[in-house]
Amino acid sequence: MLLLVFDCGTTGTRSILFDINGKEVSRAYEEYQIPQQPVGISEQNPIIWWNAIKNTCNQAIKNKNINLDDIIGISAAFHRATTTLIDKNGDILLDALTWMDERESTSFEGFQEEGGLRRIIPKLIWIKRNRPEIFDNASKIIFPDTYTYMKLCGKELCATDPTNGIYGIMNKETLDWDEGLGEQFGLPVDLWPELRNPGEIIGELTSEAAKELGLKANIPIIQGGGDQQCASLGMGVMDKGQAKVTTGTGTFVDVCTGDEIIQPVGDFPIFPLPHVIKGKWFLEGVMPGTGSMLQTYARNFSQLQIKESENVYDVLTKEAEQAPPGSNGLLFVPLYIFRKGTIHGLGWHHNRTHFARAIMESAALSANMYLGLLEGMAKIKLTELKSDGGAMNSDFWAQIFADIIGKKILVPENRDGAALGAAILGFHGTKSYGSFDDAIEKMVRFEKEFNPIKANSKIYKKLVRVFMPLVLKTDEEKRVTKDL
Repeated sequence: MLLLVFDCGTTGTRSILFDINGKEVSRAYEEYQIPQQPVGISEQNPIIWWNAIKNTCNQAIKNKNINLDDIIGISAAFHRATTTLIDKNGDILLDALTWMDERESTSFEGFQEEGGLRRIIPKLIWIKRNRPEIFDNASKIIFPDTYTYMKLCGKELCATDPTNGIYGIMNKETLDWDEGLGEQFGLPVDLWPELRNPGEIIGELTSEAAKELGLKANIPIIQGGGDQQCASLGMGVMDKGQAKVTTGTGTFVDVCTGDEIIQPVGDFPIFPLPHVIKGKWFLEGVMPGTGSMLQTYARNFSQLQIKESENVYDVLTKEAEQAPPGSNGLLFVPLYIFRKGTIHGLGWHHNRTHFARAIMESAALSANMYLGLLEGMAKIKLTELKSDGGAMNSDFWAQIFADIIGKKILVPENRDGAALGAAILGFHGTKSYGSFDDAIEKMVRFEKEFNPIKANSKIYKKLVRVFMPLVLKTDEEKRVTKDL
């Protein structure tokens, strides 16, 4: 009995097969080939998502000679706040504007009322104002999950779920499209896809899609959810007072607030978001680009290490281990996505070891900053933090998180929490488990624990004190280099 999961991220897609106990049976990964784009523009042709799903699915099946009869369902986790439009025939009208695209109309009335939560709306209004010929021909607004379900089940299925709908005109109380918000922003309800609940069977795999994926037709398709909500489920974070941090493309901190919807205070980009479990809510803070920065550093400044090693990140980790905690005062402010990333304290005595460690430390400092804010808003005090993502493949990086945050860090057996969370939704949707609690008990396991090293934490306290004020100051100021 296997569940097939598509983990569709910002930079690539995984296909993973899980058994009923949450054990990974086979996997394949493909990174998207995206052409260089001008600064401030981040577009993706949706076909790259589908091609990556097809390629990785076929590969994952071949890797272990999977018996296709064992696959009882398909679910998925998706990157969020990315959107495009389709016409009445279900055809894509323009490349999707990702959550990183900066061409937004944010000055219109009503957007700032919820602190910028509704990230899809300014993108759609930008399209409406700058590409009216496209918008006027639109039949539906879609997200990455909508597009994927249409490919899996046929164009007549146009669906999403609340973890994506929250970025549009969804009402937080009813979890349905809000006609008032639709009228306010000129984005009527009939433009939006149908809202379905995560863990619900929404269709079956068509014969056409089955042929492309190398599968059998009529496999049940179970509604998945946003990647961070799925990652939370994949680590058993579902009750008030539990929290997780994921470091992949960015660093995402999520604190569960139970059934309470907490409206954040202040100017920080912190948002109340629905869980994939109906009735549960989060507060989420994110520092985009922290994980991507290490990838960028490797690609541009570690060509020799790439040629000489099988895994350049193992080499970078060994280099970083040679630098002391605090990187001898080298500090990164990781506002890379806003073109405001800055380096402080750079001196003649710094070398590659310091740079690698400072990049790693910037992700942990970001997590610590948001965790403190979220604890205050949710009125809770955490003693431990569950953590997944690529960063947790490095014990050294995990220890940095423990030292900076000053809390126990629990690392799961499966670092791809989003994929495991989608698998839990799938097994629950196919009635393989009677409750999420039962599924979590059988499928979620933690294999490593990292506790703060007092001597290191003492050093990091100096960086913690300056990090948040420095991030705020840098974010508020105009770029010194302006449009260069």
